[in-house]
Amino acid sequence: MLTVSYRFKIHPQKSEVFEEAWKEVTQLIYLHCGSLGSRLYKSSENSYFGIAQWPDKRTLEESNLESFDTDNWRSKMRACCESIEKLDELELILDLWEDKSSNSKV
Repeated sequence: MLTVSYRFKIHPQKSEVFEEAWKEVTQLIYLHCGSLGSRLYKSSENSYFGIAQWPDKRTLEESNLESFDTDNWRSKMRACCESIEKLDELELILDLWEDKSSNSKV
């Protein structure tokens, strides 16, 4: 499994729009591009941290979100951001993380 981490710095007063667009983009990626889902964390008023999981690097590299982004959610999300930084790509070695808080999927 591959995990990719991102930091999003957003423009003031754009949290609600950003979160909705991020959710829609994530759902498109999950449904059409083979991702395993993603999580979004808020670290400060205008800063978010996201992690996306993929079965492997090849699936990520072969994904083609643009062909499924019919409502331009990626553009809406990017318009909310001052910056988007890809922090790292991490290969899973051991997994001891269990989510007991929710059984819902993307």
